[in-house]
Amino acid sequence: MELFPAFEGAVASTAEIVKATPGQLDAPTPCAEWDVRALLNHVIGTLWLSEALFADQPPRYPMAPGGLPPADLAGGDPAAAYAEAAAAALAAAGAGDALTRVHPTPLGDMPGPGLAGFTTLDILVHGWDLAKATGQPTDLDGRLAAHALGFAGQALATPESRAGRIGPALAPAEGAGVTSQLVAFLGRRP
Repeated sequence: MELFPAFEGAVASTAEIVKATPGQLDAPTPCAEWDVRALLNHVIGTLWLSEALFADQPPRYPMAPGGLPPADLAGGDPAAAYAEAAAAALAAAGAGDALTRVHPTPLGDMPGPGLAGFTTLDILVHGWDLAKATGQPTDLDGRLAAHALGFAGQALATPESRAGRIGPALAPAEGAGVTSQLVAFLGRRP
């Protein structure tokens, strides 16, 4: 799967899940330290951060990768906030050579494919987290999940590459589908 369609697909997949989260903002999520509102803020903040990183500009809402923004970005309409951030991130990723050139990031210089891979993985899997937390269907698009799993298997293959951000991989059930394999690899129980 090509980089931009994968990113676009992850954004679209999570957008549908975000639309069904109001009324459940205090619910716990698979991300133990965050409730639904905090996870929405992380996802929206990640989209704004990716806009900045793909455009090589300072972020509108400064946030450390993997963290929370300093303000509530979800506000009273998380779906609208998500849609605005998603449009900005997709526009930046789709501009010129954004997906192929090297970008300065808080984690050091990162090639465009790596930045796209991490952003796609983050948005897609946190969509799964939101779905799980709010009782929505959790089966992700198979092609997207396989793409994200392939990237994660390369980029997060060692304990050092996961340290502080992602828990240890869990063994998926025998015969598990690709979504279950992906989330288990990222330390979540399907």
